[in-house]
Amino acid sequence: MHLGRWTTGPVTMWKGVMVAMWLACALPALAETLSIDGDSGQFRLNDRIEYRLDGTQPLEQVVQQEPWQAKSDDRVLNLGFTDQSVWIRTSLTIPAPLRQQWFLVIPYPLLEEVDLFILPDGQLPASYHTSREKAENQRKQAHSYEVALPLPRDLSGQVTLVLRASSATSLQVPVELWSEDRLLNHFSRESLYWGIYFGILAAMATYNLFLFLSIRDSAYGYYVLYIGSISLLMLCISGAGSAWIWSGEPLLTRYALPTSTALVSLFAVMFARSFLKWEEISYRWERSLGITAGLAGILIVYTWLDPTNGALFAGLLGTLVIVLVISVGLAALRDGVASARYFVLAWAAFAVGAALYLLSVFNLLPVNALTNHAMQAGSAAEVLLLSFALAHRIKDERARKLAALQRHQLAENQIRDLEIQSLEQAMHDPVTNLPNTSMLNQQLQTVISREQTVALVLVHYPQVKDIASSMGRHLAEEMFCQLTKKLNHTLAMLGGAICLETRQPAYIAIPEFGSAAFIVELEHLKGRLRPYVEQVVGHHEVSFHTVRLPVLMNLHCGVAIFPEHGDSTEILYQHASAARDNSAASKVPVQVYSEDISGFARRRLELLTALPSAIEAGELELYLQPQMTDMGRELVGAEVLLRWHSPRFGPVPPWEIIEIAENSGLMDLLSRYVVAQSWRTMQALRERHLDITCSINLSVQNLTDRHFIPDALEGIREHGIPMDRVIFEVTETSMMHNMESVIGSLLLIAESGCRIALDDFGTGYSSLAYLSRLPIHELKIDRCFISQMCSNRNDLEIVKNTLKLARTLNLESVAEGVEDQSTVAKLDELGCHRLQGYLFAKPMPVDEFCRWALRQTADEGAGKGR
Repeated sequence: MHLGRWTTGPVTMWKGVMVAMWLACALPALAETLSIDGDSGQFRLNDRIEYRLDGTQPLEQVVQQEPWQAKSDDRVLNLGFTDQSVWIRTSLTIPAPLRQQWFLVIPYPLLEEVDLFILPDGQLPASYHTSREKAENQRKQAHSYEVALPLPRDLSGQVTLVLRASSATSLQVPVELWSEDRLLNHFSRESLYWGIYFGILAAMATYNLFLFLSIRDSAYGYYVLYIGSISLLMLCISGAGSAWIWSGEPLLTRYALPTSTALVSLFAVMFARSFLKWEEISYRWERSLGITAGLAGILIVYTWLDPTNGALFAGLLGTLVIVLVISVGLAALRDGVASARYFVLAWAAFAVGAALYLLSVFNLLPVNALTNHAMQAGSAAEVLLLSFALAHRIKDERARKLAALQRHQLAENQIRDLEIQSLEQAMHDPVTNLPNTSMLNQQLQTVISREQTVALVLVHYPQVKDIASSMGRHLAEEMFCQLTKKLNHTLAMLGGAICLETRQPAYIAIPEFGSAAFIVELEHLKGRLRPYVEQVVGHHEVSFHTVRLPVLMNLHCGVAIFPEHGDSTEILYQHASAARDNSAASKVPVQVYSEDISGFARRRLELLTALPSAIEAGELELYLQPQMTDMGRELVGAEVLLRWHSPRFGPVPPWEIIEIAENSGLMDLLSRYVVAQSWRTMQALRERHLDITCSINLSVQNLTDRHFIPDALEGIREHGIPMDRVIFEVTETSMMHNMESVIGSLLLIAESGCRIALDDFGTGYSSLAYLSRLPIHELKIDRCFISQMCSNRNDLEIVKNTLKLARTLNLESVAEGVEDQSTVAKLDELGCHRLQGYLFAKPMPVDEFCRWALRQTADEGAGKGR
């Protein structure tokens, strides 16, 4: 068979078939030689070679040594990873000189060093020697992606071809003879394939680089770097790098291959970490990716020190990276990351291609077209699928941003609604939904700026808070809503008031719970202001719906007029508040502001300032009012009362002292002063042989203070006063504040041996059911019932029933406000235990009381003697 140009016509194809059939039949007989005398453009020599591993001896010694290992199958010689060189020889018969250039071709571009020797008739010396480096430098070969060593044009006869090959990677040596036409056709075809491949990679890299520069997402940056490292790896594997970029420098592949493999591993891991971000990612996956990226970085440095072992380690690390990123992708897919499905498919395609290629490299699969191009196909599929994954990620990001925009718009709408709601709440009272002080101030400021003559009216209903304390906040709110509704309706019917809000409409505002305010336009008011206000705020009746009881609400009302009483909103409020407070003090329902009222307000402020220093200076005195029994003939006790004769203000009423102390936070200081003076007073009474009880009033603040009662009881023990001689008086209303805390304090008093009296019984809102829970020893009947009991049948019945209740509950009874003998006789008849009032004596200083008590005791003794 003669060696000639490869043609593609039908005749040539039949010639090729005939040659192949002839070779198949003749192979057993050819043994070690192959006759080349045809027109075929390619001959495979893999089944006609002998080889031996020996990288140190020269050609002369190697040729003479025996035995050589013969290879009879057509599989590619694959010796795996080895640092030795391999010698290969084969014999050819060339009947006539070659008519065109022929090449000894090794289709494995990763061989670094290849030397070709031609021995005529198999005898030394060699008639021809060339090498890969020499052939590439002298440009005696066409561009090729394989190792192509040119044969002499005058070569003929019986010749032996001897090859020496070495590689830092897997040592594969496929041996073939190609004509120049065959080599050029193969090069053109491979260039087309690789051009398409690298074109796809370049397009993907350019597109994603643009995306990275646009949106600054690290995933796109790592993907571009990954494509670059894949491109470098494929330049090494395909031979395109040796053919086009570093032609004549085959040793560069030794370093470029493991380095590019390590870079692929590094950027694959970094891309996976950036791409697969989801909230539920396991710490183990995150840590594994980080450690693998670190190993890849170390391997990049190591390959430049030891490229041979670096290539082996790079292959192992690449396998680990593929398994790891697929596992992480599956975990993300399981957690609902939609774009992870393209990610997993991409890496699965690359894994299949890489596995086929690496298995052939490690001599576990035969070397063929499939295994040689598996990495190329797998990486191309991976790049495309990862681009789909990134495109899907953009879609997801767009959907997330759209959803975030919708959420933002929804949040803005909610914020706007909340702002409107907050504005409504800021301008309205939460209980009644009527305007509050803010809206009232705006309207008042408007009318002041117009210089209209108006009156600001402030109304306070003290019973509302008392009901809240005794019967619950819900019931008090219900009653207050009834009250404000009636008040608003009255203003709407009578006219004269300025409408604060037209939507409802609303004529009143709610400064605080239990209070109301409105503005009267005096220019359009028919009649006088005071009667009009009295008609508006007159006693409104509201009902307890739960118990169906009507209640008449008391009130305190203050009025200030613009511009007569002030030219600003603040001053009008100040003066209207002062008038309201004066209304409470003077028991006048409606009070119009005057300079006298301003003086009263200033006096209250001055009293507030002076009270602490007065307590410290001892200006406050204790007075005692006797409590009698046996028709008023026997002294059994006294009530401790407080008096303040101020050098600056004169006599200050006790109710004003208590009110100032309670409203200014001085109640604890005042009460501790009173009890301390009371123990000294009782000690003085006992020294004068007046063994009587003393009743001391406590406020609600004392009962809810967990330190006050223990300290008071300790003071009794320190002064050596018998506990049963001390009576603590508590009002019915005070016990309705913080009921549990009050009951705890009362139990502590009762357990100590002291007695407890319920003062002003019948004037509050407490339920009789509470009496069963309270450790009460005495009931004190208020003076409002006692003073009229002889002339008012209703008051008499109240007193009778109260005394009957006391007997039923085994409680002592005390009547306050006894001022005539007929009342004494009636109370004695009804069985009242103690009597207290001006009939017997007014409250007296301690020394005067002692003198009075001693005289009373002497008179009592004289009466008994007679």
